[in-house]
Formats: sequence, structure tokens, C-alpha cells
Amino acid sequence: MAEFESKKVTLNTNQETVFGFLSDFRNFDRLVDGKVKDWQATADFCSFSAEGAGLVKLRYKTRSHNLIEIEPDMSLPVSGELILFVELKNMGEKTEATVGANVSIPPMFRMMLSRPLKNMLEMIAGALENYYNG
Repeated sequence: MAEFESKKVTLNTNQETVFGFLSDFRNFDRLVDGKVKDWQATADFCSFSAEGAGLVKLRYKTRSHNLIEIEPDMSLPVSGELILFVELKNMGEKTEATVGANVSIPPMFRMMLSRPLKNMLEMIAGALENYYNG
């Protein structure tokens, strides 16, 4: 299994607020605005079209105040597993967040996926930073 992580970002709000926001897919449209097409979401599920990825469907695997895990709600084109996560660290009135992915797929596909995946994780971390810090 390989793990990819974004840079750590410090968000100018408390952990409870960030957790509440990230625990509902309907809020994610503020993070992906203009970057995806055909966005649809309920509190627990979302789907969208992304260039190079086609139709993407996601659902929550686990939600706790320290860790939110999201997994594809579709079959991957290769055997294995992909889990996206956001780690939240309470810093009083601020929150440290890291966006990452645990990937368990064949090495050749992992190499092909590593750059776009890393870019996506950095984009999400940057979007969280912009949303909470202006």
C-alpha cells in the first residue's frame, strides 16, 4: 500500500467547524467550484465528471473528528483499493488538515496515478485553505 499526502494546511477555524463542513458532501461544491462537471450530492454520497477520470462516485467510509475517510462507490478499473482521507488536528481556535490517499493497486498503475493523485490532493488542501483563510 502506498500513501500520498498533501502539504499540511492550517485553517482559521476550530476542528468542530471543519469536521461539520467535511462530513456533508453537499458542502464540497464550494471546494470543487468550476473544476468538475455534473456535480450531484447528498449528505453521504456525491458524483461528478472530471476530465481524464470520467464519472466519479464517492461515499463516506468513516467519519470521526480526527479522520474522515472517503472511498469510490464504483468498481476501479484495476484490482485494489483507493481511500481518500482528511486528517484533522485540533489546534484550539485553528485546525491543521492533511488531505491524503491510501492506494493499494498494482505498482505500474500506482506510478501512473501518483502525479494526478498528488495534484488532486494539493488542490483539495489548497481549496480548504482558501475557503477558511480567504
